[in-house]
Amino acid sequence: MKKFLALFLTLTLLAGLTACKGREAIAEAQAVHVVTAPTDDATFVYEPEDPTQVLPGGQTIALVTGPGGTDSGEDAMLWQGVQTFANTYHYTAVSQTAAGSTADDAEAALRAAAESGAKLVVCRGEVMGQALYRIQENYPDVHYLLFDDEPHNDDYSAYKTANLVHCVLFQEEQAGYLAGYAAVTEGYTALGFVGTREVPGIVRYATGFLQGAEAAAEQQGERVSLQTWFTDTDTVNDAITQRMIDWYNNGTTLIMVSGGDLYTGVANAVNQTGAKAITTDCDRTDQGDRILASAVKCYNAAVQRELYTFFVQGTWDAQSAGQTEKTGFTNGEVALQAGSQWRLDNFSQESYRKLYEKLRTSALRVDTYSDLDTLPDTPNVTLTRLR
Repeated sequence: MKKFLALFLTLTLLAGLTACKGREAIAEAQAVHVVTAPTDDATFVYEPEDPTQVLPGGQTIALVTGPGGTDSGEDAMLWQGVQTFANTYHYTAVSQTAAGSTADDAEAALRAAAESGAKLVVCRGEVMGQALYRIQENYPDVHYLLFDDEPHNDDYSAYKTANLVHCVLFQEEQAGYLAGYAAVTEGYTALGFVGTREVPGIVRYATGFLQGAEAAAEQQGERVSLQTWFTDTDTVNDAITQRMIDWYNNGTTLIMVSGGDLYTGVANAVNQTGAKAITTDCDRTDQGDRILASAVKCYNAAVQRELYTFFVQGTWDAQSAGQTEKTGFTNGEVALQAGSQWRLDNFSQESYRKLYEKLRTSALRVDTYSDLDTLPDTPNVTLTRLR
């Protein structure tokens, strides 16, 4: 009897230890995969995997912007990231503003930054990519970090990225997916998408929006309509604003806009009609309460990560030099921002976090389409392309 009790107690103890270790293993596995879905790029501060790594500091990082400077928009978020990194790791951050919006203006600003003694020059967009193509090998001690484009010639017929350059492209379709899923979950089933031009980056927002709307419509058992229109201009005008107003007055309940000054136009349209909108690229919810959310590229987070990667070695490593990186869910560098106070009711922050985790781990898939000629089947969303 005593032997039986001893054996029973031993087995019970082993079972308890095994269960405890099993729970610990599960907890560890879950901890590895837990990600905080970004909701505010402006508050991001990069945390390296090895916090004991010491960076040399003392060098200069230059941000070159278009004529708008660093006061607002995408360049403002890049500037915030450059300053945050510089202040954290004891570098010097400077900004250089191009005198105008041409490639010649951008080239002059890039040259001024390179000749100022900057170790790394950060820039963004097609005009900067055009200018960088011309000068990327002129300054052998200067490296470049280009967002949203790759170095190309004036007519886009040739692309070349020197080893001194690293390019970062965001996966806009992933940000668009978040917006489309949120819109339909929130109850908006008559949707619109207005973009400045039918170019790959803006088309990816639109096709991601379509895929997210389809996923939510299937889940909700809804039928959704989506009409798209590309204005062929970066400048908003009364006619463009009026067309969005007409859409709203004829039954469209939410429009997603992307590019140029369309954000001002849609803000005016929703204020006149009482409808709702979603914007892109960076957080624009401060333009009014009727801007429900922004499908954003996390420039602040991405530039801090890239700067850390560069300055750990003082150069671009073999995986980065002359290469283009696509970033999105995996790095937590696309997001849905819904104002300082979350503005969505049916699509809660918890729902957003769960969706983001499924997308990040590829449990859900977002396909990439850079034109509208070949699109996925969307049985629950009727797509209409307007001219």
